[in-house]
Amino acid sequence: MKTKILKIFIFLIITVVVLVGCAGKPDTIGIIEGTDEKEDLLKVYTSFYPYYDFAKNLGGDNIQLDTIVPTGTEPHSFEPSPKTIAELEKADVFIYNGLHMEPWVDRVLNLLEGKDIYIVDASKAVELINYDTKHNDDHNHEDEQEEEHDHDHGEYDPHIWVDPVNAIHISKMIKEAFIDVDPNNKNIYEENFNNFKGELDKLDESFRVGLKDATERKIIVSHSAFGYLARRYNIEEISVAGISPHAEPSPKRLAQLTKIANENKINYIFFEALANVKTAEVLAKEANLEVLTLYNVEGLTDKQNKNGEDYISLMYKNLETLKKALVK
Repeated sequence: MKTKILKIFIFLIITVVVLVGCAGKPDTIGIIEGTDEKEDLLKVYTSFYPYYDFAKNLGGDNIQLDTIVPTGTEPHSFEPSPKTIAELEKADVFIYNGLHMEPWVDRVLNLLEGKDIYIVDASKAVELINYDTKHNDDHNHEDEQEEEHDHDHGEYDPHIWVDPVNAIHISKMIKEAFIDVDPNNKNIYEENFNNFKGELDKLDESFRVGLKDATERKIIVSHSAFGYLARRYNIEEISVAGISPHAEPSPKRLAQLTKIANENKINYIFFEALANVKTAEVLAKEANLEVLTLYNVEGLTDKQNKNGEDYISLMYKNLETLKKALVK
């Protein structure tokens, strides 16, 4: 009798355990896989780093964010894989620079045509610098213009993000895209934008105050990536190479730059973390210039990424470097 009662008791316990386990199973799988949460997030792709940073600040935890150009890669000549393009087609929002900065983007836009993806062309948010005009101001000889001007990069300087005020205009455009696609979280995007704008306003003010007493106004850079920063803060950018970091200046151009450095008592040349600086090194040696690093923030190096650097932190480092070179 006791044995029979024990068997019935064990059977009832097992039945209860099984029923409870079955009832809890779907919720447990959902939490582990995170499918419900991911479906609620706005899927955002950016072409390369600065727009990843802006989108991250604006979207926060409400977006699932990816970038096409990987960390530590110079974006001018990068080509995305077919797999990456296939993933991009699942996005809700795609943010890119434009102005031929991404040589692959026209092909990708054709593939995305007709799909329900909000496209943000950051170059539409700012006042552009005509590269032909800028180039002609910097170079006085026709043969140098022909050698250095890379026509594949189009009519305008594409490095629009290096100006903090431009970053505000671009961020506003991204914020409006997020609200248009995800209106239920409008208040969050507005708050995130206001916070990020406050940081960018402080950055802009720091540049204005930090450089207002500059006794020098000319900088020599390895390639023409700082035109918008220079325009904003009344600096003249003189580039070794053209708009592409891979451009090779002529010996005549190097001789001209050596003369400019000597005549203007320029003591520094600025290199970039991700650019090819071989010819700029030649100039540094010829003109006896000290080398400094100026970040165009096209991407982060692996070390910068590990150290938690971002657009704003690198731009503050740029300010300190410019003050060293220009404020006596």
